[in-house]
Amino acid sequence: MIYNKKLDYILLVGFLLLMTCPALGQLTIKGRVVDRNTGHGIPRATIVLAPGNLGTSTDTSGNFAILANKNQTSIQFRAMGYTAVNLPLTQDSLQQLSVELDYADNMLEMVTISKRSKSKKDDPALELIDLVIKHKKDNRLRSLNQVQFEEYEKVQFGLVDPRKAMEKRMGKLKFIFKNLDTASIKGKALLPMYMEENLSDVYSQTDPSKYKKLIKSHKKTEFDPRYINNANIQQYLNYQFRPVDIYDPSIFIINKLFLSPIADEAKLFYRFYIQDTIQTVDGTFVELAFEPKNKQDLLFSGTLQVTTDGRYAVRQAELTVGKEANLNWINDILISLHYDPNADGFMFLRKSDLLILFGGRKDDALFGRRVAFNSKWDFKTQIPAKVFEGAPTEMLASASQDTAILERQRPIPLNKIEQTVYSNTDSLNNMKSFKRLMAIGYLLAQGFHNAGPVEFGPLEYTYSFNEVEGNRIRFGGRTTGQLSEKVYMEGYLAYGVKDQQMKYYLRSAFSLNNKSVTTFPAHYLEGTVQHDVMEPGRGIGFKKGDSFFASFSGTKPEKFLFNDAYKLNHVWEFGNHISISTGFTYFKRETAGTLVFNKTGIHAGETLPRIVTNDVDLQLRWAPNENFYYRNLTRTPIIDKYPVFTLQYNQGIKGFLGGEYNYSALRLAASKRLFLNQLGTADLTLGVGKIWGALPYPLLEIPNVQIEQDRHTVDYFMMNSMEFAADRYVKFAIDHRLQGFLLNKIPLIKKLRWRELWRLRMFYGDLSPRNNPYISNEVVYFDKDDDGRIVTRTIDQTPYMEATVGVENVLRFFTVEYVKRLSYREYDNVRREKVRLTVHFNF
Repeated sequence: MIYNKKLDYILLVGFLLLMTCPALGQLTIKGRVVDRNTGHGIPRATIVLAPGNLGTSTDTSGNFAILANKNQTSIQFRAMGYTAVNLPLTQDSLQQLSVELDYADNMLEMVTISKRSKSKKDDPALELIDLVIKHKKDNRLRSLNQVQFEEYEKVQFGLVDPRKAMEKRMGKLKFIFKNLDTASIKGKALLPMYMEENLSDVYSQTDPSKYKKLIKSHKKTEFDPRYINNANIQQYLNYQFRPVDIYDPSIFIINKLFLSPIADEAKLFYRFYIQDTIQTVDGTFVELAFEPKNKQDLLFSGTLQVTTDGRYAVRQAELTVGKEANLNWINDILISLHYDPNADGFMFLRKSDLLILFGGRKDDALFGRRVAFNSKWDFKTQIPAKVFEGAPTEMLASASQDTAILERQRPIPLNKIEQTVYSNTDSLNNMKSFKRLMAIGYLLAQGFHNAGPVEFGPLEYTYSFNEVEGNRIRFGGRTTGQLSEKVYMEGYLAYGVKDQQMKYYLRSAFSLNNKSVTTFPAHYLEGTVQHDVMEPGRGIGFKKGDSFFASFSGTKPEKFLFNDAYKLNHVWEFGNHISISTGFTYFKRETAGTLVFNKTGIHAGETLPRIVTNDVDLQLRWAPNENFYYRNLTRTPIIDKYPVFTLQYNQGIKGFLGGEYNYSALRLAASKRLFLNQLGTADLTLGVGKIWGALPYPLLEIPNVQIEQDRHTVDYFMMNSMEFAADRYVKFAIDHRLQGFLLNKIPLIKKLRWRELWRLRMFYGDLSPRNNPYISNEVVYFDKDDDGRIVTRTIDQTPYMEATVGVENVLRFFTVEYVKRLSYREYDNVRREKVRLTVHFNF
């Protein structure tokens, strides 16, 4: 066969022309919609072409792109709270628009005052949100029996417009200001200082409910570990910038709960109205706008795109928090959620973007951002049971080294500024001026001066004073990972000018699992020696309440014990957050200050100069899903919704190494934080215990003594030192912070952004006859003060109780509380009420 090459050429050209005909008939329109006054991009603004119903909406930065047909002659831009703008379309094949919208005091609907209440059937917006709420159980991810997908997440934290305030003062550090991100937010220059990227496989199962996130590639900035605990930065940012799920009743951001616009009670707090109908290749969607009824409450404004296929699922959500919300140091919160349907029409979250701008009321200073992309959804492949073993979130040992996977599979490449974040951090860590700046900051923030293998401090414990020692001078320190990751030591030397006695403390821990003693789950052996004076009831500790600021406490104790203690302890933590601790303690206590132990019974008139005990203990602790900030062996739990339980048993051994008492003690404690949506948070603490054996009262339960690193401690504000003793007891505390829920409703007061709180403390217990000094011949009498009044007493039929009401966020820093003692008010040597003023920082 002979081919006609000329004919082939004509057919090929004709085919290409036919393929391009639709494009020749369309206009590409791109641009950005911004606030005329601030220059900020307007998220969730609606763009509609006319004639017709084609439209789209802007992203979180106000950017958009849309294709217009040749017969469409105008384009409209509108957003909630702004005056709509209509622009003509020219026939340019590409139009680049910058659209500015003016703010308008937009009333959502005209309200007619009538005796007849308006039925929700008359309001299609309320009908629609009812359907969304009704179907959300079927549309959320956990409704599926099982699902697995790949997640890429990027977390950033940095400075906003740093040149204005810092560039002239930074000297050799100016190089970090050369490359600023001016594209993400119009009118803002961003300088990322911290960045973290994770590529993970995520597995979820409904029955039984299980979740697993396996991080397979990980990369983050690393500052000098001598001054900055990089793991703490990672923990803090991941805690504050959590993944956002629109289907949750409340959305947790920056330690606050914001009510979801599709929560069951959303109609009580939000106004809704239908804004538009949008047609896309995925179907037809209704754009539902919402805004808070009370702008001071922790609520969102924004839009939802809802499917019309009978599922009533969310296809897109754009959320913002208004400037009038009861928040500190936060100027903007922008959240964008984008969902894609699978073959069955189920909406999977494809992308989420959370951006927060921090600063004063006029200027932005810091920003934080979390962007996540989800892909490779699979809900058919069976997930092996072994996948869910271990902690819910785990990082592969090779994740930090195997960054090549991350480089290959990023859904969007890093921009030029983001690419310099890692190298800039390395350069900063090698600069002497930056090291000096970090050293000063570490001293002020943590109270320690780092000297490489060791660091000296804490600064606030260098000088203090009390009734026994007078002026107390202390020099302390601890080792760092630069000396050893597997061995840790801390200690101090102290001297009292008044008693002219030298005191000391030494604690050492040795890792038994060939890992750092700070790594969870830890397994280590520790030994402690302490020779010091302290309040009765206090245990062994590096910080024993003798800081400079504690010297000014309202209740100045005069009765002390001079302690000699030796302790050996074995700690074993497991990946399921169960830990087992066993130990042996030798403890000798001698009276100091005005404290005297007067014997009872046939030995009345004699004094007991010292108390010597030998004690073995076993402690079981369960803290599911607990995370914490830590430095060496000092851990601060991140209080979350999960409870913490502790069970401890102690056994005294008489006759061994001079021990004088046989006794047994069993203590159970539990604590939990309740997240109450718009009513804030409530912290509950409960403790019960019983002690068997005849003991001097300082060995019994003394309720107002704090124990270092004990989350279950209950602080009693109106109880004197050593006021009560018991060998059977129950103690309870509740702290409820309402986050301004009530005060936000009061005119004028709501402008102050005050936040209400209340507390309740209770202690109830008794003494068995063997430990009651007025009955038993085996113990010592309760001590008396200089006026002959008994200092320590027993609880009768009425529990000790005190209550607090207060206001937080006074001038954004202060908390003012009125505390009243509700029982045992008849004694002369007790305080019945007082006003507390404390400094408290919170968003």
